Amino acid sequence: MILFPEVTPFDTGFHQTDDGHSLFWERCGKQGGVPIVFLHGGPGSGCTAAHRRYFDPQVFDVVLFDQRGCGRSRPLFSLESNTTRSQIADIESLRKSFGFERWIVMGPSWGSTLALAYAQAHPGSVAGLLIEGVFLASDAELAWWHIKPGAPNLFPDAYEAFIANDAIPEKGRALAFFQSACDGMKSEIKGGMTTLRGLSDPATSLSELRQSLLYRWTEYEDRISWLNVSPEHIREGLAKRGVAFVASHSLIEAHYFANGCFLEPDQLIHDAHRLADIPMEIVQSRYDIVCPSGAAFRLSKACPHARLSIITQNGHAMTEAVYPTLIAAMGRLAKNTA
Repeated sequence: MILFPEVTPFDTGFHQTDDGHSLFWERCGKQGGVPIVFLHGGPGSGCTAAHRRYFDPQVFDVVLFDQRGCGRSRPLFSLESNTTRSQIADIESLRKSFGFERWIVMGPSWGSTLALAYAQAHPGSVAGLLIEGVFLASDAELAWWHIKPGAPNLFPDAYEAFIANDAIPEKGRALAFFQSACDGMKSEIKGGMTTLRGLSDPATSLSELRQSLLYRWTEYEDRISWLNVSPEHIREGLAKRGVAFVASHSLIEAHYFANGCFLEPDQLIHDAHRLADIPMEIVQSRYDIVCPSGAAFRLSKACPHARLSIITQNGHAMTEAVYPTLIAAMGRLAKNTA
């Protein structure tokens, strides 16, 4: 068994924030078990039924929720009060609403960024920390995805399809490029996303879909997330996730990137000492092009108490190569909190 069997939530609901957001949440697994919260990636990706299967339903009381502006949370696509600080407050408010004294926090990719920021802000609320595909939101990491030299040199075909007719960003101008992309996406959404809506029609060609910046942004990230995947396969996967997923993922990600993920420069390393008393597991894939391994190594140096596990043959997207290590790490954290 690679992942645990499909599981149905035993409770769902909406968590109202003080600033106008309504966050969809679900709980599954063992009610009264070891509390754990899952922080999805993106930002803007939302949770899926597959995410529930990461957790042993006989051990964990799992909380999954869609972060601001995405998934089943409302208002969809909202960038108002959508910052890292706001999301940290959401996690802490959710913990209190469920009556958990402490919980394990698990997050991949952007989820690792948010998990680290939350744990550093509220170390007393965290019984354990598991992060995968580490993203520290440094200037170098933000530029790596979209500016040469970096991921574009490793995936020149994917980059060429992504950049299309847009101005190629110059070195050191990443944030300006992200803001320009975000503005373009806002206009596309306001205009009804006519081109992107062709995603659900198999007759719509890739070249037609790529007239949509919203599509190109998420397609590019997905293409560099796997060791071997075709543009056609990516298109099929995105069609299953739907137009709203592509739009929210692209828009919210560009919004966060344009603002340096609302973190101070190197904040997550400078404040790593606040994690010293938290049992911590780091899982990182060697060939992760979206979140290169250097960030995980930097973090492990700043947190020498953490266990670092390297997956030798895997990209950014989690696959069967990662799951056994992930599940074993969660098992160790559960024993520490028992």
